[in-house]
Amino acid sequence: MRCAAFLAAVSAVTLAAATAAASVTEPNGLSVPIDSSPEIQLYTLFSQRGENINWQTDAHTTPNQFSPLCGFTATYVLNQAGSHFGLAWYNDTGTKPTAADLHQLVAANSPVGTTFNGTQIKNDPNYSGGVVGFALIGGETHYTNDAYDTICTGCNPMGPWITALIYASTVTPDAYYICFEDGSTSATSWNNDGDFNDDVYFVTGIECSGGGQPCDTGKQGICAAGITQCSSSGVTCQEISPPAPTETCNGVDDNCNGMVDEGAVCPDEEVCDQGKCVGSCASSEFPCQGGLVCSSDGHCVDPSCLMVTCPSGQVCVSGTCKGPCDGVTCPHPQVCRVGVCLDPCAGVTCAAEQVCDQGVCVLGCNCQPCGQGEVCDSTSGQCEQPSCAGVTCAAGTYCISGNCVDDCAGAICPGGGACMNGNCQPPPVSVLDAGGPITAPEGGGIVAPDGGGATSGGDASVGDDLPPLGAPSHVGCGCRAVGDETGALPLITLAGAGVLAGIVRRRRRRVAGR
Repeated sequence: MRCAAFLAAVSAVTLAAATAAASVTEPNGLSVPIDSSPEIQLYTLFSQRGENINWQTDAHTTPNQFSPLCGFTATYVLNQAGSHFGLAWYNDTGTKPTAADLHQLVAANSPVGTTFNGTQIKNDPNYSGGVVGFALIGGETHYTNDAYDTICTGCNPMGPWITALIYASTVTPDAYYICFEDGSTSATSWNNDGDFNDDVYFVTGIECSGGGQPCDTGKQGICAAGITQCSSSGVTCQEISPPAPTETCNGVDDNCNGMVDEGAVCPDEEVCDQGKCVGSCASSEFPCQGGLVCSSDGHCVDPSCLMVTCPSGQVCVSGTCKGPCDGVTCPHPQVCRVGVCLDPCAGVTCAAEQVCDQGVCVLGCNCQPCGQGEVCDSTSGQCEQPSCAGVTCAAGTYCISGNCVDDCAGAICPGGGACMNGNCQPPPVSVLDAGGPITAPEGGGIVAPDGGGATSGGDASVGDDLPPLGAPSHVGCGCRAVGDETGALPLITLAGAGVLAGIVRRRRRRVAGR
């Protein structure tokens, strides 16, 4: 609650010692929040609402800018002061908002339990399309962005008084508690008791600035795919899929150790090849063809690679170790995974209001603002260049700078294969000793793991939702699978796609009209 006066005689050192675990410090050195029992404290509120929140160590002043989503609500959940102030939002442009810039969400003197869920911020004509902040209104005006609060010029060093603490909900996605002190501040005094339970609002359907975006964790295999999340230390990249205890024969680095399908078990007389169990060339039933020789582990390899052992993350090509995606530029919008060009969003079905971005289902731009220099295509829910707004390109082409460009423009396919109709064709004979794209015996195309990219020319389908890759699923011998994955994000299997379906954020529009 608001103090009648902030007594200068009270030792800030003593108060700080009582809350030494707190992570937020006022410019006068006071650590907050402070327990001012017998009032209802934040820790009681969080416990009652089932939140696993430490009221002191989880307190922070960031994130203080948010992107409003489609399901925005604001609820007044706690008041422990004599006054009942209201809540407003403002376009956070980097300049302190004026009174006219504050748009009311919850009116002053509203009872606890009041919920605002009428007009969404995104539908408000005052919304400028970027990030927003929140402010306590109705008497004192305090901001979630403390840069706009009163500067304590009498403190050393000088700094703004902190009048709002932010807590991310551990129960509700895209939700935060905004906890205000409602007392007055000046250049030399802070008329508050520091418990931050005066007015507490619970806002849902918002994403912190920079959060909810696909990212690369820097780890290997399936552990590489991440989503940005907000924390008191800033935006971090959290992995979506943890490592599996063992590898399965699926062309994916399941245990995130940089090797693909190592130790994967196949039926007797079969070996794991490019994510599939195929006949071992050690058996006379499946001899090597096309000048290949059988290695000791039952794979057909180029003779020059027979005795070559490559470091983790590399494969053997004509006796030389290289990365399976080195020198590859895939046709738009595909990426190179395991030495194969594929569209990571192929076969991925997203929920309503979501689009696919790098294999991850994220919220579309109808619910989350586009980045700077982009506009939203409300039909597709994807962001695009302003010059491509309203441009529809034919199949096999995409829009860039207002022009329709062939998907194959600038493409360099794996193994030197040609790019036709937006897909890489089978390359000339080239074999990778511990993996990579090969030309299968009998004239087949590239063998790729389930869910892989698309080439043409065969009669066997790889992945239920993708066109055939050209090579039969069971060739005349086992031809060694890639020993590593290369690329910003791993190949997403159909099983993994279900895990990703709940992730929210937008996808940059890649193809106009697609």
